[in-house]
Amino acid sequence: MPRIKMSAKRSRGERLPSPSSTEEEDPQLTRFDRCPVLIGKNVDLSSFTFEAPSFHIEDLFEAMGWVGILTLDDKVYPSLVKDFYKKMIFSPGTEITCFLKNKRIKITRDLICSLLRLESGGISLYTTKTIPHIEEEYDPVAACCRVTGKHFDAPTRLSTNQLTLTCRVLHNIIAHIIVPRKGHHDEVNHYDVFLLDSILLGRKLDFPYIMIQHMNSVLSGSRPKALPYGMILTKVFEHFGVSVLNTTALIPKATDTINTLTLKRMKIFKENGQWVAKSKGFDDESGPSTLPFEGEDMDDDEDAPPPSPPRPRSHQPSSSTSGINEDQFNLLSRRIDSLTSTVDGMQQAVNDLHNTATTIQATVDGIHATVGGLQSSVDGITSMLHALHSYLGTGFPPPPPPEI
Repeated sequence: MPRIKMSAKRSRGERLPSPSSTEEEDPQLTRFDRCPVLIGKNVDLSSFTFEAPSFHIEDLFEAMGWVGILTLDDKVYPSLVKDFYKKMIFSPGTEITCFLKNKRIKITRDLICSLLRLESGGISLYTTKTIPHIEEEYDPVAACCRVTGKHFDAPTRLSTNQLTLTCRVLHNIIAHIIVPRKGHHDEVNHYDVFLLDSILLGRKLDFPYIMIQHMNSVLSGSRPKALPYGMILTKVFEHFGVSVLNTTALIPKATDTINTLTLKRMKIFKENGQWVAKSKGFDDESGPSTLPFEGEDMDDDEDAPPPSPPRPRSHQPSSSTSGINEDQFNLLSRRIDSLTSTVDGMQQAVNDLHNTATTIQATVDGIHATVGGLQSSVDGITSMLHALHSYLGTGFPPPPPPEI
């Protein structure tokens, strides 16, 4: 099918037909217009350092050499991001190239390290369908035990409320900054477990490699759900001098910062000097379900409601005591996701109106300046005419009156 053929060409790095002949016709390219842009989030490290030092967030990311990823707080230009993903070409040598607004962009691992002030090097590993494998360096069973504080006999698909409190916060950072994706973030896939375990142990990973591979996964999917790394791409556009004139910008909101207020939204509160989780409806003693892990895909339909955690039979609520059944919960989850999308759309519309008003105000100010300049010119001409009239009256007396 043409859809698959196009993806193969882009993955091999072959040049596509010119935009003038393709972008308006090829649904493979226009599909990006319907995708939301994930602007990304940033982390208020000082908030954790002074209010929640027990999470050790800054220390963990300093050990990884990744602090620069967490502190971005830039505007995002959705139309530029979408154009970039339409035109970008992935090269087998872990590079991405693109021509955007007459500028040639080339994203390399060295460039990402430079822009984000990251340490270079580390393990280059990215996977969405299988359990990560590093000979003698990664044990997926031990990793599951480490990130949950529980015992497992086999690699297990987890959910966030089974993670330790520190890992819950780290998973929030992973899902919004390291490998951003759309939809709910309650499920912890096997690659998430690998990232969590690496951060806990200080196992150095190659973030630029992860980022470029994650971007390429958007191209290889026939139905991309979202376009990641909005803030990082702003840094890239600035580096290559891509013009943002007359381009609408999205400004990060307060909720785009991960801090101790985020902990409250995650139902993590401080009691008697200790941080505790207040999530309801899950029995930590029941443990996770052991699901098949081969063929797992991190890009499965993330708009679907999160999987319900298992319960022992003795803890299963009866129909008489359960206030809400699973179908109602799923419907409520979908409605919440829909409302969230609507609010994001309204926020973008407000930003557009604000930018339009700013442009109009600048135009009005320019008109006022022009009128002021014209008024000064008129005043100068009037003064010259008065001076000329006085000169003529002095040097040339008026003619005598006509004879009668």
